[in-house]
Amino acid sequence: MVEGSCHCGAVRVEVAKPAEEVKECNCSICRRTGGILAYYSPKEVRVSGPTDVYMWGDRELEFHRCKVCGNFTHWSAVDKSYDRMGVNARLMPADFLKGARILQFDGADTWTVTGERIGP
Repeated sequence: MVEGSCHCGAVRVEVAKPAEEVKECNCSICRRTGGILAYYSPKEVRVSGPTDVYMWGDRELEFHRCKVCGNFTHWSAVDKSYDRMGVNARLMPADFLKGARILQFDGADTWTVTGERIGP
């Protein structure tokens, strides 16, 4: 398990393994939060601590942030049968992204990968 936390440490996120690939998205929410998302099955993630939930648009995703410091921690699907969630890789140890493929994802317009680099 790899453990990360929000800035104040009130919310902890544990994932089963380091990410080999993450997405840096330019949609309206990711552009503002600055998150880089690693994707997992919810079965591979453990989140503890107090979060607030923000939903918008089609209201299919819950965007979680720490109730204390406000850091964006993860998103999860409203439909809990959906076997995917996004974890903010920026909460993880600094070397978490080392060697990971960082895909630039155009979530604002085309919903396609527009480029990539190797992290960090």
